Amino acid sequence: MHYIKFPNLGKWKFNGLQLALVCLATILTVTLNTVSMNSTISSGKNLVELDPKSASSTESRTYSVTVNGQPVPVQRYNSLSYVQFAFAGKADIEITADEASEKYTLSPKSYDIPTSRNENKISFSLTVPRKLILHQVNSLDEKLFIFAEPLEEKPPSISDSNVTNILNYGVDRTGKQEATALIQQAIDEVSAQKGVLYFPAGVYTTRQLNLKSNLTLYLAPGAVLEATKEIDPSYGHGLIQIENAENVKIMGRGVINGNGTYWRPRGGWYSLILLKNAKNVLLQDTLLQDPAVANVWMSYSENVDIYNVKILADPEPEFLNTDGFDFWSSRNITIDNILYKGTDDATSHGGDKNGAIQNNENINVRNSVFYGGNGFKLASTEKPNFIRNVTYENIDVVFANELSGFWPIAGGYFEDIYFKNIRVEDILDRPQKDKSARLFSWQIRTGSWRHDSQPDQFGYIRNVYVQNMKVDDNGGSKSVFQGYDAERNIDNINFDNLSIEGKPITNFQDASFDFLPSEKDGNKYVNLNFTQSDPTIINIATTDMYASESGDFGEFIITRTGNLSQALTVNYTIRGTAENGVDYQTIPNSVTIPVGASMGAIAIRPKLDSQPEGLETVFLSLQNLPNSTAYMLGPNFQAVVNIRD
Repeated sequence: MHYIKFPNLGKWKFNGLQLALVCLATILTVTLNTVSMNSTISSGKNLVELDPKSASSTESRTYSVTVNGQPVPVQRYNSLSYVQFAFAGKADIEITADEASEKYTLSPKSYDIPTSRNENKISFSLTVPRKLILHQVNSLDEKLFIFAEPLEEKPPSISDSNVTNILNYGVDRTGKQEATALIQQAIDEVSAQKGVLYFPAGVYTTRQLNLKSNLTLYLAPGAVLEATKEIDPSYGHGLIQIENAENVKIMGRGVINGNGTYWRPRGGWYSLILLKNAKNVLLQDTLLQDPAVANVWMSYSENVDIYNVKILADPEPEFLNTDGFDFWSSRNITIDNILYKGTDDATSHGGDKNGAIQNNENINVRNSVFYGGNGFKLASTEKPNFIRNVTYENIDVVFANELSGFWPIAGGYFEDIYFKNIRVEDILDRPQKDKSARLFSWQIRTGSWRHDSQPDQFGYIRNVYVQNMKVDDNGGSKSVFQGYDAERNIDNINFDNLSIEGKPITNFQDASFDFLPSEKDGNKYVNLNFTQSDPTIINIATTDMYASESGDFGEFIITRTGNLSQALTVNYTIRGTAENGVDYQTIPNSVTIPVGASMGAIAIRPKLDSQPEGLETVFLSLQNLPNSTAYMLGPNFQAVVNIRD
């Protein structure tokens, strides 16, 4: 039976005349208000939740999309479009372009998703949540970003005692009236209660907001927190500022829109979210769009978790500085399952000695997709002490102007950096201004853009592990490595299983790497090692994606490659709309694969109850081992078992 889901009011079931009346009422409500409700389409084995279209969005004229036969809004933002929905079971996706699709690419390619084409229609199916990019469709410049999400786990209910509706403060949700003062009042009062501030669907126009300790800010699907165009929202700070605060959460599948395309040409200079002296911060599920500069800037902050965040930074005309995540003298940060589309660095490291935290360390970025700009930038600015214990793992770089730039030229020592299972599809074909078209630019030399870039300030690059990197396109320029002297050098750089354009690389000549002479004495202070091995790669899948309370069990399988001579314990995160130990028998947070075995199983045994709950999910995501080469995650890093009544 089909049903419409009213957010936070449960699932009301209807039939016949009742359904018709409800549909009519819904149409009238949407007509009379700027806010529409998200709907749920269920067929017993499959379920799709369609988010309401943002009242401030523009519809794409290039693409239309259906999921399981239902139209899904395709929203246009400058030169790209995106579609967002949540599902359980199977999602059959059909994309219609405005011209016959003679060629196209669905990325990341590593997901190996079979597709079919019929004139201007491209079709494929998903059983696992994915972040995808449809691009290179004939000569069309417009790319389609597809956010196929898991069902939202335990969103707050407006009826809960600790949840406050922002509308209770008389805030305008049409986007016509700036609401900064009222929203800030709500933030101050709700944080004092250690509560949740709930933004239902609508457009909320604001200047800088200062989040306080012990606050959860929740943006429901269809909610847009948008920078005003009336006055510069926040020069030099963040549209959302988290300063001298702890225990702060920003959650929900709404949007934070910086209006950077409007403000940057007018002198606007502010991040979307800026952390300063913050700790114990969670950013989850939200779409970040159109920043004036960085999307998430973290300075002197620690214990930050960022999960399932989507970043779309596509300014017109194009400008730089739209970094995804900037780490500035910060530590203990995990970024998991994000997509970055931007024009500058997906991740960037820098720092200084002005705060309580001076080093960048224990940074773990995994299971993500990058498109545009540069992938991995370390410290071309300011003076951190150390950048160390940094892991990049299981990342698909669909396109980059440059993969990695390391620049310890004004202070900073880079050591114990891990690149594990990085897959590079395309690098810029030829150099352009501020775009090197290289895989690697690792240089210790004078930086003309910095007045304090002097030899006595140079650092080093040491103990870097590049494991299982696959490069489909080497770019338009050779990679360059340049040390300065025996102390300020590039040393113990280990490439294991590097493959470039289908060729295993066993020396720097095969990789087309250039060692540049030192500015000091003309020598080459670079030490690179190349090996080939049989690595241990971990993936997860299901042998049966459905379980039921009537006795059918579901099962996850975690597999490994490589050396089987020792037992291996793999940790995973348990998510989903079904509750561990309540809706199914308790499972642990890890599995041990025995000696000699290549897989371990996790059984999902639903518990019988009399409560009709509809389709529920058990969603497992693999955890990596940061700062280690013991094993690495593969492209199948998450899987879902669906529980039926």
